[in-house]
Amino acid sequence: MDLTVILGILGAIASISTGDLMEGGNPIHVVHITSVIIIFPTSMLASMVSTDGEFVKGAYKNLGMVFKKSPVNLHERIKQIIELSTLARHDGLLSLEKKVSELDSEFLKQGLSMAVDGNEVDTIIETLDLVIEETEEFWHGCAHYWILAGETSPVMGLIGAVLGLILALQKLDNPPEMAKGIAGAFTATVTGIFSAYVVLGPFGNKMKAKSHHIVKEQKLMLEGIIGIVNGDNPRTLEAKLLNFLPYGEEKHSQFN
Repeated sequence: MDLTVILGILGAIASISTGDLMEGGNPIHVVHITSVIIIFPTSMLASMVSTDGEFVKGAYKNLGMVFKKSPVNLHERIKQIIELSTLARHDGLLSLEKKVSELDSEFLKQGLSMAVDGNEVDTIIETLDLVIEETEEFWHGCAHYWILAGETSPVMGLIGAVLGLILALQKLDNPPEMAKGIAGAFTATVTGIFSAYVVLGPFGNKMKAKSHHIVKEQKLMLEGIIGIVNGDNPRTLEAKLLNFLPYGEEKHSQFN
């Protein structure tokens, strides 16, 4: 579970509610089911119009990653690559043939399979660079869908507010009801802005951030494959791969 998402949303709600209470308001009054129905579904449906179907499907299918910790573990991946490098340097590339089928990464499996089959390094790089490019495009499209939905929701909130005001003005002969209607109309504006900057927009940006981890891992694996094919010293290769770790993170060598 990614606590930054959960704590961020709950903290934002708590902060707004506290401020409202301090001013003598009641946060419950801001929760307006009609506004929620107008804004959330409409924003997401409107965003589908300008988003490729593949990315819309991916955006919903992979939404869970927003709430989960990144599946990428660069330390474990580096350790795995160095073990393969050591084996290949000692027994030759063909010794990796049995290991390839046991790998958990399709990207690493594809690259090492090409290496075992005798492909040149340039061919492997060209092929895997295309995979990385497609990966980046896919995740950018999925994340952009949620970002676009976030950008759309304030406008949908404005539409909800205008619709509410139209209905409220039809009650001029009943001032209390008209006032109630106007208050309800403005909840749509609040809901639209909240969904843009606390829910939908952040979902997209979080998905984009976590997709960078996936792409970085692929780039790391590509460098590892190149090192294995070139017969680089495992210790030297590990030192190179450790540079992919986030800034400030300690680099522990398995050779120490």
